[in-house]
Amino acid sequence: MPEHAVTSCKVQEANFLTLHKKSAWERALLVNLEASDLGLRIRQGSEYALDREMTLEELTGGVTVTDFAVGPCHLLYILDARARTIWVYDSYQESIERIECIGALLNAPTSITYAPGTLYVADTDAARRVVALAEVNWQIRWAVGDETRPSAEGFTPTEPFTPVDLAVGEAGDLYALDGANRAVLKFDAGGRLAGVFGYAQLKASDPKALALSPEGYLYVLDPAAKRVWKFDTGKDGEVVNDNLINFAALVAQQKLPQTFKPSGFAVDTQGNLYVGDGFAGGPRPVASVDEDDRFIRRFDEEGNYLGEVGDFRGAVAQLALDGEDWLYVFGEETEKKISVLKPGLKYSKLKGTSLVKGRYFSQALDSAELGTEWHKFVAEADIPANTQIQISHYAADEKQVTIRGRTTNLDKYLEDASGLTDEERAQRAADLDALDWSRSVVNATDALILGGVGRYLWLRVEIIGNEEQSPSIKSLRLDFPRSTYLRYLPAVYQEDETSRDFLERFLSLFETFFAELEGRIAHIARYFDVDSSLATGDFLRWLASWLAISVDKGWSEERLRALVRAAPEVYKKRGTRAGLEEMVEIFTGERPLIIEHFQTTCAHAVEPQQTASDHEARVEIEELYRSLYGTDPYCFCVLLKPFQLSGEEERKAVRRIIDAEKPAHTCAGMLVLQPWIHLDMHTYLDVNTYLSQPSARLDLNSAIPRDTLLDDRDEAGQLERKSRLNVDITLT
Repeated sequence: MPEHAVTSCKVQEANFLTLHKKSAWERALLVNLEASDLGLRIRQGSEYALDREMTLEELTGGVTVTDFAVGPCHLLYILDARARTIWVYDSYQESIERIECIGALLNAPTSITYAPGTLYVADTDAARRVVALAEVNWQIRWAVGDETRPSAEGFTPTEPFTPVDLAVGEAGDLYALDGANRAVLKFDAGGRLAGVFGYAQLKASDPKALALSPEGYLYVLDPAAKRVWKFDTGKDGEVVNDNLINFAALVAQQKLPQTFKPSGFAVDTQGNLYVGDGFAGGPRPVASVDEDDRFIRRFDEEGNYLGEVGDFRGAVAQLALDGEDWLYVFGEETEKKISVLKPGLKYSKLKGTSLVKGRYFSQALDSAELGTEWHKFVAEADIPANTQIQISHYAADEKQVTIRGRTTNLDKYLEDASGLTDEERAQRAADLDALDWSRSVVNATDALILGGVGRYLWLRVEIIGNEEQSPSIKSLRLDFPRSTYLRYLPAVYQEDETSRDFLERFLSLFETFFAELEGRIAHIARYFDVDSSLATGDFLRWLASWLAISVDKGWSEERLRALVRAAPEVYKKRGTRAGLEEMVEIFTGERPLIIEHFQTTCAHAVEPQQTASDHEARVEIEELYRSLYGTDPYCFCVLLKPFQLSGEEERKAVRRIIDAEKPAHTCAGMLVLQPWIHLDMHTYLDVNTYLSQPSARLDLNSAIPRDTLLDDRDEAGQLERKSRLNVDITLT
């Protein structure tokens, strides 16, 4: 294996190879695992869990859900074709209200979609086929009539514009699927027709749904033909794939049921597609029990099947995703409910099994000597409760092996797996199980390699976790050749093979203990380095005591490290103002403000020729200083900024620091300043008081400067009211 991938070391007779870098972990066959410089662990993926179910009938007495869109803060806009209205449902407050005065705009509405500030509605029978409504007051921003019949080279519409579904991009471009003329129409943010595409591909189909990815790919679904088209809107609607998802192949592979009916179509912020099962025939019997096998299926942007979306079973009529990738599902009309699924990271299951499991097959570890008897492995691993790491090995003097009746180079076989799909890698791993692997060692971080004889050694690692936890391996060290404590015993103890094997394994227990102890001794200097990861906890406090530093539990490890580093310089200033300031700064991160008695007496000195008014002012200042700082010349005040301390425990710790560091003949007061302006009290500019430009704010302490004008400002222009270009109204 290349030197950059595996760390090797040779010291006299003791040699070892170490896997601990990402480049080393990745030169292998990985199944459901992810490798990094932090180690090897089971791959994480986004999974959906049911957050809540919203029953609409209980709230309104009956709502027909033709389509719905998701707005900010999980606000739902529900299109009701039967009532010719739109319901606004606050899913957090569980309150619902209808948008009034829009019934005249709707006749046979089919689709609704949302973009920040605007709600778009499609209708197949109204005079206005697409209407853009301002979210602030539901006024019409723009509308497209039924006379819209764009033509292009090779395409002449024969029917009125009939939008059956809508999709809107981040820039405000709207895409409308014309079901009558089998084309996609693009409108800009002002409602102007900006293009038409897809007519050549869709002319012989019956498309019903659109989905638009953040990257600008538009997906079109024909549920009857079970076909998905992918268009690139950034290239004037150029077709990328005219059969993106092979539903027939998935049915043949039994990944989808025979009666699967695509219904509900959406795309998330990562470009993954979601397709529901609209089969309305009720639960289907599977595996000898009546269990509903209608799921939401997930596909990547290339059409590869990613599996089922958890925590939802049943027929799907409509799907929607918000900007945080929360999934909203409206099922069968009879259920009258919308299910909300929340995304979260979970450790992935190995495909085809119910186990959260990953498999790893390393390429050859080369000892560079034929017939090497490998000694042991040492793993640095994190193994939570109820999880497992199983390690086995295969050793040989050559890399040629027989797999499925064919002779091949084992390293080449592993290397070629990097470009395969997850299923193909899993199958290749299953084929490798036929080799003569050793018995697996379970959850061992230090174990002898029994029977491992050969120049090359391959490792097979199985990591088994659960959806919330995964074991991880930070490093694997392989020691060779075999060199145990048995070599220190007389030869008679090695004559009988059975007793020799037992004694060797027995002595390895002591070898492990002493090897760890020897390692600590070899790196003993690191324990005395305050910045070392080994100097922690009680050892760090013991190390601090070498410098006569006595600290309490209020000191965190990071603060204590900083104090140990600075101790030699701080000790030179002990008992001084500078020394106290540095100690407080080490603990709190900021220097305190220290006021000494001489500062209060010199600051208000006046000239001999002072007037009576000057004398009165001096008396007032003296009284103020006495109230703030006292009159004892041997006392001083330590002032801390607001929020410099995080709680009562830190306040007590600073008090102890001040008492320990002040000169013995003095007394000290401590005050945590408040963040406000209070005349004749502790008010210090740029410490706890800041002057800023006054501005209008809706609170009790608001100030309105003289150059501020109060006025109303409606987002949309309205006739017979103030309509000012670029102020209240914008022409598009």
